[in-house]
Amino acid sequence: MMKMVFIAILLVVVMVRRQLQARPVKTNMFSFPLLVLAFGVYEAAQAGVQTGEGITLLLGALMGAAVGWWQGAYTRVYEERGVLYTVGSVGSILIWFASIPIRLVIKYGVVLLLDIPVHLTGDYMYVPYLISLAGIWIGRSCYLMTKHAHVAQKVGMGGSRRYMG
Repeated sequence: MMKMVFIAILLVVVMVRRQLQARPVKTNMFSFPLLVLAFGVYEAAQAGVQTGEGITLLLGALMGAAVGWWQGAYTRVYEERGVLYTVGSVGSILIWFASIPIRLVIKYGVVLLLDIPVHLTGDYMYVPYLISLAGIWIGRSCYLMTKHAHVAQKVGMGGSRRYMG
């Protein structure tokens, strides 16, 4: 039990640290989350997910996208020496923490309340988290591309190019 708590704390520290570090905007900021989402859907299909559990996965992805959009509002975008950077904030971290209980209610509460058969256990128990995480990334990317035209321009260019202005 202590080992699990230690791992959970370590993961939280790593994720908070990553949120607060400036990272260059990459052209795959939208395509990579789509690939992750596609892989999650593929794995769910391999596990034999039925309609009810599929709906909870969809809710998780939509909730993730909403959280990501909201996080995007608290993500700073700036340009330095011709390179675009994004950096999260305390606000984006608080949004992420606040979304955890809501996602757990969707994952467990809805499933129990509606007596939905669950297939994503054992080797497939990571799939709901993967789909939710992809939703967060997609939501944040959509916000940044919508509110910051230069981000959309960079993502749409392809390749690793410098921002020209």
